[in-house]
Amino acid sequence: MKDHLDLDSYKQLAVQIEPFTESEAALNTFIIEHFGELSYYGIIDLAQKAKVSKATIGRYLNKLGYTGYSAFKHALKQDLIAHDIVTPIDASKAKSQVQDNNTKEDALRYIGNVSQLIEQFAKDLDINELEKLAKLIADKSRTIYVVGPASSRALAIHFSTLLKYSRTEVVLLPLDKGELPKTLLGIKEQDVLIAFSYYRFNPVVLDITKYFNSKNTHVTVITNTHSNPYGIYSNAQYVLPSDVDSIFHSRTIGFLFVELLLFLVQRESNDDDNFEELESLFKFFDVFSSIGQ
Repeated sequence: MKDHLDLDSYKQLAVQIEPFTESEAALNTFIIEHFGELSYYGIIDLAQKAKVSKATIGRYLNKLGYTGYSAFKHALKQDLIAHDIVTPIDASKAKSQVQDNNTKEDALRYIGNVSQLIEQFAKDLDINELEKLAKLIADKSRTIYVVGPASSRALAIHFSTLLKYSRTEVVLLPLDKGELPKTLLGIKEQDVLIAFSYYRFNPVVLDITKYFNSKNTHVTVITNTHSNPYGIYSNAQYVLPSDVDSIFHSRTIGFLFVELLLFLVQRESNDDDNFEELESLFKFFDVFSSIGQ
């Protein structure tokens, strides 16, 4: 039994107990495809998602060398701790030990790191899946709910604000638990939740994804790590690259993702949008000053 279990170690263990039964094969496939999320799953969650029984899970883990699900989950968590994303305060302390006063070199290196993120995003993006999401969001029979905590709030605001040019029924959810329930009245199965949440994760956003999942709505999560607690409750996840060797993880790809998604939604709208109505409202309320007035 391995005390620290990463994906490669798991695959090595699994190969040793082949051949699998049909249920074990399904479980093995699910574990490999969702490995980064497993430390957040309870055994009931895993059984429901993998469509196998708890007894099958127990027998399978015994074959791998674990005394039960708790021991397996402990090994997963130990690996998660070992590979956790560095928090800003720890990154700041580490950077303070390194004195490099060449500003131009540092700036160019940072820009180069961001460029690499864009290349990685373009390479990894499943455009067909993103197009499906754009079609869901463009469907005006649905209400689109958007949420994001802390710095991810900026992504949520940017997305929800510009989405209103393409459609109505867009709700930016508050994180104030006193106000939140009022915005969740009347949720329907065809509705969509778009949750932005970069590491570290927010418990209110987690509760929101749980609630929408319980209502059988579509939930899409945009984050920057496969190891997150939202996978159990989401229909789709977009894990965006963010590491630029800086104190803070970059949100550049988050904004690129938002604007690409908005571009695809607008294509789906077929000129059935709110541009003219919004422009007339801006003029009526004199929202933007005009040069020369």
